[in-house]
Amino acid sequence: MKITRINLVGNDGLRYSALLYVPANATDETPAPAIMMYHGLSGSARNHESWAVEFARRGFVCLAPDNMGAGDSEFSMEGGEFDPSIPDAFTQYLLSLPFVDDTRWAMGGHSLGSDTCLAMALKYQPNVAMFSDGGGMTFQTAVTEENYYHGNLLFLLGTADKSGQPADFINMTQTMLEYNGVSVDGELVPGQLYGSFEESNAGKLALIPDQVHEAAFTTPAHIEEILNFTQAAFEVPNPIDGSEQIWMWKDITGMVGMVCFVCCLICLALMLIDKIPTLAIIKQPLPRNIGMRGVPLAISVVLALVFPVLALYTGSFGLMSLLASSSGKEALIPLFSVWFTNIAFSLIIVLNIFGALMFVLYHKTWGKKNFGATFQDYGVTIEGGAKRTLELIGKALLLAGIVVAVGWTYLLIQKGIFGTDFYCLFWGYKPIAGYKFVYYIPYMIVWALCFAVAAVGMCVERRLPSTGNESKDTAIAVAVNILLAAGAISVVNILETVFQIQVGHGSSFFASWGIPITRIWGMPIGMILGAGGNTYLYRKTGNIWLGAILMGFIAALGACLYGQIRFA
Repeated sequence: MKITRINLVGNDGLRYSALLYVPANATDETPAPAIMMYHGLSGSARNHESWAVEFARRGFVCLAPDNMGAGDSEFSMEGGEFDPSIPDAFTQYLLSLPFVDDTRWAMGGHSLGSDTCLAMALKYQPNVAMFSDGGGMTFQTAVTEENYYHGNLLFLLGTADKSGQPADFINMTQTMLEYNGVSVDGELVPGQLYGSFEESNAGKLALIPDQVHEAAFTTPAHIEEILNFTQAAFEVPNPIDGSEQIWMWKDITGMVGMVCFVCCLICLALMLIDKIPTLAIIKQPLPRNIGMRGVPLAISVVLALVFPVLALYTGSFGLMSLLASSSGKEALIPLFSVWFTNIAFSLIIVLNIFGALMFVLYHKTWGKKNFGATFQDYGVTIEGGAKRTLELIGKALLLAGIVVAVGWTYLLIQKGIFGTDFYCLFWGYKPIAGYKFVYYIPYMIVWALCFAVAAVGMCVERRLPSTGNESKDTAIAVAVNILLAAGAISVVNILETVFQIQVGHGSSFFASWGIPITRIWGMPIGMILGAGGNTYLYRKTGNIWLGAILMGFIAALGACLYGQIRFA
């Protein structure tokens, strides 16, 4: 399978991007069936990769566009949504490809993408149209007895989806079937196939057990439904039962790739310090151990686990909403406009405000009282005064910039050769679209500052007694700090999903957090890498700065690159 990035220019003058997946069987001599896939409000084309991998395995050419501001698509300072001409342009592009059979093709969308899918299905009448967890807005405004979709239709809804109600999906499916000449006796029964594929009027509502809204891309039962429904509609080059899926290995590989990528960047930074004399100042002796012990340490550990829960439940104490309002087009300087990144971003800020307050308390009690601690003991300053400390910070910043540039150049090369990058659960690392980079810089700066605060808490305040073996001490410190950094958020992610499954389409205490938990599924991965890398670099350089700056930059890019830039 070959993966290619496609770019088109809309009527609004903006560049729109899409991912094209072409299996080996698709040639000019043997045109293949095709499918268009539209992502939802908070996603990008990459969300659909699980679908694309499975359809491509079965011989389909797949095209997944990025909405305005999402993925590699540009954005408008005046706000707005996807240019209406863009779905048309991408659809026409797909159908014009010489290796695509335009008599066998499908459309699919998720959430808001289902509305785009339905609008395009009304116009282009593909063989199959599939609407996952959405479609209601277009149904209410555009579908009539005179203007309806004439082909095979599949609606899907997770039983734990808070954004949709089964009654609404039953109504949409039944109404569209009846417009298409398929009679339904009484109320439509979910899971039952109506009409027939032979007459191109098959229809079904599939309720996917225990699926939350965002899991349409990671639930095997959901993917099985869309695969089997499409394969039943027309002949496919490589029919495989929908239950046979391998897409999850790509996510697992992406997660392993992320870990290896970050580890390589850390090793590169340390190697450059050893090889380039002017960078030698970055490596200092490890400060003395002034970590807390006994009850103070236990309290610090408990608070490290409790603070994230408080921040999640309160929407980062209102900061998430404030950041959203500050990114409007009327803002003087729209610094923080990567909308959904602001969920993780606000959480990081609030957690490190807590961390700064804890540091003040620690300094005035344990550190100063027991050790007469100075900022040098905290790894913040070094011998030689302010001038040498500023030199260290400046060179750490330079080194972090070099390492990030090398890393993201590699990603660009990898993407060019293999057509893919590192991605898992809405988090990952991919080449940077140059015209967006300026909007990432404020996030990188603030994330680095937050990681400086975090480094003092993790590596100084909670530094454990030595075992007498430096390698063992480092391994233990990395493991403990990863557990404390990602533990609470990981547990809350799991609990929220479990409770939402229990309450179904209703709501509950655990399913009504101030921060939408399912929007930060990938955040524990970023926190594991950030905390682990920050701790390791502190132990290897004897100060907080390289770890804070480099890992702050990497964490910010991991969040921003799969966020959306929006001005509305």
